[in-house]
Amino acid sequence: MRGKKISRGAAFLLVLCALVVVLSACLIVAKIFLPAPSPPASAKTQPLFILPESPEPPPSPVKTMTATLAAAVAPAITEHSEPLDIPEVPPPQPEDTPYLALVSPPARMRIPALSLDYEIRGTDPDEAGNMQIVPALPVISWFKASPIPGNKGNAILGGHNTWNGEYSRLFTLDKLEIGDEMDIEYTDGTSIKFLLESVFVYALKTAPADQIMDVGGDARVTLITCKGPFNTETGTSDNRIVATFKEERLFVFPDPPIEPFPPKISD
Repeated sequence: MRGKKISRGAAFLLVLCALVVVLSACLIVAKIFLPAPSPPASAKTQPLFILPESPEPPPSPVKTMTATLAAAVAPAITEHSEPLDIPEVPPPQPEDTPYLALVSPPARMRIPALSLDYEIRGTDPDEAGNMQIVPALPVISWFKASPIPGNKGNAILGGHNTWNGEYSRLFTLDKLEIGDEMDIEYTDGTSIKFLLESVFVYALKTAPADQIMDVGGDARVTLITCKGPFNTETGTSDNRIVATFKEERLFVFPDPPIEPFPPKISD
């Protein structure tokens, strides 16, 4: 039996593979047994930041300031033995008192100087916008188109001077003195003290009703009643007593006295 012959190409490939295997083996041996070369100095790693050395801590500023102050204060105390001239500080002024914001309607009025202790009832304006008075003697009417007494604006109250031949406690309203007290109790049980600021008698024909009945402005209470003589033609008295009260905490004794509203020009 004859053996197979190997071609020249196949023999070349076998020889090439053998050389590759020998070279790989030599490299592995060299890597294991030969030392690695040192990298150049320029190739060594450097830190990102070079931190400076920590300096010695500075001397404590507290000790320095204390010594400086002591050196300055000692001669000052020695030289200025007389009391220092310190200006007087004026006492703080009270802040403006805000207006109240009452929601409970008035229920009762008391004026000790008149021995008056009357119920208060609210009344709506008539079709012309005029104030209506409850047809009863021991009752004070509160014009519901005006503020609750104590709130900002002019709270308007009114009552009869006489009724069915009987005198009301308002009959001598014009005899009150400035500063006289009026207490109003509300439906929630609270009460507020008011003091008389002014009282005037106006002729009905020339009374400046637009000013007296003005419901705006500062917080105040205006109490109105009639004053004789009684006029049978008009069915009412010829005059009106108009008393104005301020809440006690807002009251300042008027100096000079308050002047009445100027009368309107009679028609």
